[in-house]
Amino acid sequence: MKGISSENQRDLILSVGVHIRERPLSPVEVGELLRKSIDSGTTIKELSSEIMLDSTMIARFLRLSNLNPETQHLVGWGGKSKISFSTAAEIARTKTAAEQDFLTRATIENRLSKTEIIHIVETRTRFGRPISDCVDEVVKMRPQITKRYLYIGGVRSAQTRARLAEITQKERDALFQRVIRSVCPELPGCSGQLGKDRFSIVGDEDLDRVLSSIPSGFESVVNTYLELGMRQKNA
Repeated sequence: MKGISSENQRDLILSVGVHIRERPLSPVEVGELLRKSIDSGTTIKELSSEIMLDSTMIARFLRLSNLNPETQHLVGWGGKSKISFSTAAEIARTKTAAEQDFLTRATIENRLSKTEIIHIVETRTRFGRPISDCVDEVVKMRPQITKRYLYIGGVRSAQTRARLAEITQKERDALFQRVIRSVCPELPGCSGQLGKDRFSIVGDEDLDRVLSSIPSGFESVVNTYLELGMRQKNA
């Protein structure tokens, strides 16, 4: 594969077409490497042969680059705080960043499945209905509604953002799990994701109660623990 190192090629092969919990790369990182290789002259057919994926799957990974960069860190291989690769690829079919952001939040808060996302996107595309109405329609069709709460904040320190950009999504997630345990020690059920400049925390009503009651705001507290964690990591 042109344009990427042998180490990246190895991580790419270990991250796609496998069924293991710990993969070296996130779906977005896979898409970035595939795009880089294509831009360097590798064909889709060559990629398909190298990593044993059909062209349809490769196209889905590439589609992730259409997602708003501020929400790309939410895409993973699974987990309560993550949006699965296949679901994210369907969200990326929406046309505007505002619709993507709304559908991303709705997906996590309501645990929307890939099938439900496909229905929402197709309804929006075919009939031009507001994306919020399309989501409400799908949720109301369920026999029981489960509400989740999603908090999204920004990394304030330019130095911290620069350091986060130098590590992998897997390393960022491991760091953020320690941050979450510090912010919400009494809520083992909550989880989160950390991107290069954004972060998110997901949980139930208890999480909403705890984070909304922080006097200085949850974003400030998370940034404090994040900067502390980065200093400890680099010590």
